[in-house]
Amino acid sequence: MGRKKLERTTMLARVASSTPEKVKEIAAKLGYLYCEEGSAGQLLDAVASGELILVQRSKNIENSR
Repeated sequence: MGRKKLERTTMLARVASSTPEKVKEIAAKLGYLYCEEGSAGQLLDAVASGELILVQRSKNIENSR
């Protein structure tokens, strides 16, 4: 009996060229790892499930109206 297969899907997003590496770094700092590297997928799953809550650092009041 092997490892339980997770139901997974692929999500594509257009981001700045430096973003994937930055997201992996954030994931690693928060303990979301896969093969000793930050796991962007696990990080996104945590955000989507509410396990991890994002807080905006600053908010431009002019843009919120």
